[in-house]
Amino acid sequence: MFYSKSNLFEYNECIGRGMCSIFPTISSFQEVMLIIFRTLSYYILKLEKLGEDCYEYKLHVADGVSNLISTTGYSDEQLLSLIISNYNDLIKVRKKYSQICKTKDISCKHIKLTLKLLPNMGLSDVLSLGHRFISDKNKKMSTAQKCYSELLFVAIKSVSLSLEKLFDYNIADESSIDNIIVALSLFNFSIFPVNKAKILITKLVESDLRLWKLRENVQRSTFGEISNVKVSFSTEPGKAILVSGSCLNDLYNILEYTKDVKIDIYTHGDLLIAHSFEHFRKYKNLKGHFGSSSDNCVLDFATFPGAILLSKHATQNIEFLIRGRLFTTDRIAPKGVVSVSDNDFSQVLDAAYIAKGFSKGRKKDAVFVGFDYNELNNKLDSVASDLMSGKLRHIFIFGMSNFSNEQNFYFNNFLKFMPKDCFVLSFSYHCDCDNLLYVNIANNFPLQLTVLGMLFDKISVESSKLTFFLTKCDSNTISAMISLKQHGAKNIYLANCPPTIINPAVMTSFMRLYSIKSITNAENDINDILI
Repeated sequence: MFYSKSNLFEYNECIGRGMCSIFPTISSFQEVMLIIFRTLSYYILKLEKLGEDCYEYKLHVADGVSNLISTTGYSDEQLLSLIISNYNDLIKVRKKYSQICKTKDISCKHIKLTLKLLPNMGLSDVLSLGHRFISDKNKKMSTAQKCYSELLFVAIKSVSLSLEKLFDYNIADESSIDNIIVALSLFNFSIFPVNKAKILITKLVESDLRLWKLRENVQRSTFGEISNVKVSFSTEPGKAILVSGSCLNDLYNILEYTKDVKIDIYTHGDLLIAHSFEHFRKYKNLKGHFGSSSDNCVLDFATFPGAILLSKHATQNIEFLIRGRLFTTDRIAPKGVVSVSDNDFSQVLDAAYIAKGFSKGRKKDAVFVGFDYNELNNKLDSVASDLMSGKLRHIFIFGMSNFSNEQNFYFNNFLKFMPKDCFVLSFSYHCDCDNLLYVNIANNFPLQLTVLGMLFDKISVESSKLTFFLTKCDSNTISAMISLKQHGAKNIYLANCPPTIINPAVMTSFMRLYSIKSITNAENDINDILI
């Protein structure tokens, strides 16, 4: 999220919980699911070569991979159900392949079923297999194979999630789905093919870029043009519903559902950006934004006195929260969260009426969100002109941020030590200074891409006078860095990332392979860049 200095927070969810790594359970679960998906992909490709339509199975695979990003809140029963459901798909597709081979009187080319589930196996039994698979794989793979296999899997997950977010608008991109299936099938090789992985990573990143652009276009066509608007962070007396996450469609649907009833709606997390779209501003019951960050739901949810709706693709850690007023539109609801389907928000509304609501309300500073296209374009024209004339020496681009203590300290110092003949285009940190342009797009990645596209129309991404700082680690981080490198970006710095996105050792190898630097000391980094 992006806030004025008074709203910056010191602890994100990861730090607040005292744990910034992936549970061994989740690692083993993901390994088991990877084995299922890679084997399923093998048979899908075989069936397609025989002329069979496997589109529905491919959709199931893409959907299943995207679910791997948000499994931290799932119960043991849900994890086992996901494994069994996808394993049954695998067995069904494998049998179909055998039957068609028999019908066509051709020889089947089966691969060994590495994973065999028995009826009496529980989750612990399956996960112990996953742990063993991880151990065996680490022993067999070289450092390069480990690096590129994990990078490939991260890219697959990123594209799968991008597809899921487009599915919200009933848009599918078949070439991206095909790239996922082909990429997953690489994991079936006895010796992981690094060179083929490199090619597919490039294709997946290109798919991600195309999907982000498609989502930006459909956001605008669905919800109207974006403007620079002031958003209230205050609360008013009354019953209320908090909508968290990033799914604009879910917010729109519940606003439609509640437009004629006496209930206030507040956004949370990445949905701050909704206020800048024209179609959302017609709802009088959309009162404003609540909370301090997109990465710390524990305090915000605990202090909100109403019902809470987790929109699709929300990945908040909620296992330590008191349940009973949490709802979700996702097909798989975390344990203790009530599932909402077919836009029937009656249970959410009932829970909001039962809750105490805001008794007095509280006044807080408002923030500006969004941007005016013409004003932004004119400002970027001016910046580009100053760079060309030599009035500006360098342009720094601050990406979206998690606003950790470490990052707050670093970027505040960066702005303090940065020379006056340098300029910052920032999506996160800002100051009251003439040589900084702050664009608050509230973690909406497609909009960030739009703004950068406007900049690159005036200044080549290959310019040595541009330096990029990627400061928010999420499912898009790796794709974003590789995309910048593929388009010729010279200077990229990365803030420290928790290992929930990628193994730290692999991240180190990745940064070395793609010539990406780590932020160190703000003053030293500035001096190194400007040498």
